[in-house]
Parts: sequence; C-alpha cells; structure tokens
Amino acid sequence: MFEEPPLVVPQNTIREAWMNILHDPGVFIRYWNYKGAILSGGIRAPIFLATYLLGKESLKLALAAALAQFIFRFLFAGVGGALIQSFRRVEPAWKALLSILLVVPVISHIFEYFVQTGFAYYTGTNSHTDQAIVRSICLSLFSALFSLYIMRRNVMIVGEAESKSLLGDIISLPVLVFDFLAFIPLEIARMLRRSEVIPAVFSVLGFGIFSQLVCWAFTNKFFWTHNSGQEIPYIKFWGIDGIILMTLAVIISLVVLNRKRKGK
Repeated sequence: MFEEPPLVVPQNTIREAWMNILHDPGVFIRYWNYKGAILSGGIRAPIFLATYLLGKESLKLALAAALAQFIFRFLFAGVGGALIQSFRRVEPAWKALLSILLVVPVISHIFEYFVQTGFAYYTGTNSHTDQAIVRSICLSLFSALFSLYIMRRNVMIVGEAESKSLLGDIISLPVLVFDFLAFIPLEIARMLRRSEVIPAVFSVLGFGIFSQLVCWAFTNKFFWTHNSGQEIPYIKFWGIDGIILMTLAVIISLVVLNRKRKGK
C-alpha cells in the first residue's frame, strides 16, 4: 500500500524532508492544510460530544467540550497536515510513516491533553477527559496512516500543482478508503497464494490482538454485550470478532485475486 509507486514523483530522503522543515519552517504557513483542519475538527468534535453525553452531562456542557476540541483540532490539524504533506514524497515510504506516527499523534495529544484538562478543570468534568482523549488517540493513529496514504496520491494536499478543490478531494475519498481498508486482507491473501501459511496466520492473529486493544480503548469495555448485559460466548470479545472479520475479508480477497488471475 505505502510501498507501491506513488502518484507523486519521489524527491526526498527522510533526512532531506526533515532538513527542509528545519531550514524553512514557513512551510507550516504556506501549506497550512485547511482541508485537514475542516475534516479533523468535524470528526473529532463528535467524539467529545458523545463522551460527555454518555457521561450524563448536559447538552450545553457537551457542546462546549466539542467546540473546544473543534477549535483545537482546526488549528492543529492544519499544521499536522502541512507536516504530513512535507513527507509525502519521501522514499522509502515506511520511514515517512514512522516519522509521522512518532511526531504527529504525540505532539497533538500533548497539546490536546492540556486543552481538554483545562476545560475539565473549569467545568468539573475530569472523569470524562481521559476516556475522550484515549478515543481521540486511537483515531489519530488511523488518521495519520490514512493521511499519508492519500497525500501520496495527490488527495487532501494544498498549495501544489496537483492540488484539487476540497469537494474534489472528498469525492475521491470513498474509493481511497476502500483501497486503504482492503490492503491488509489482500496482503494476507497473497501470502496464502505463495504458501506462506504461518506468516498469514500470525497476521490474522495480530489483527485480532490489535482489534481487541483498540476497541477496548475506544469503548472502555473489554467485550461487548447485548440486551442489557447478555453475552454471547467467545465471540463477545473484540479480538475474536476481529479475527472472524479478517478471515472473511481474506476469503473474499482470495476470490477476487483468483478472478483477476483467470481474467488475464
């Protein structure tokens, strides 16, 4: 997914990308990403709105928390988007990916912690802050990965010749989301076609562990229930569900790959 040739022409090593930023910090102004600012604020604010409402707080307080998060995300996401855009031409892609995952989520959530903690202090709602931030961190990891993926395909970039309108980028997103989500099952399917059974099995199990941790962090529940607390043995765990869904996705991917092979 990230290693395939990007639509942009590679121009930077990871060192060159960092040096360009250090020598010319004005890129954060020139390439302040208003597209990412709008979308990030619009996506993150509902997380805090829902968390406060689920915590039995008033609608007024929940809206205030969402507004504080929207303003913060609108300002920071523009800067974060500029940083990710600066790395979109880096090869190999995994170095850009590692830099982004180490820098963008860490810095953003340090600032976010102080913003939301300050809000919680003045409103007396400290019990909701940590959970909302954990959910926001989970989203940040996916957001950083996806942002680099689409920017390498000339989507959600600003100030460059390849830039399109925000509406044009939004229209492109559904297909890119599907391609992004399909990458892991397709890679596991290719492993199976190469008879790499053990790596494929460990990949599916790893996805199950990842699903368990992310869903646990996001919902604050180790497993799900229905009808006021009823449980379904085994499949009640997020990780088991993740393994089942990934297995089904791999089967579908195998069918797709086989049809493509026959069509050649």
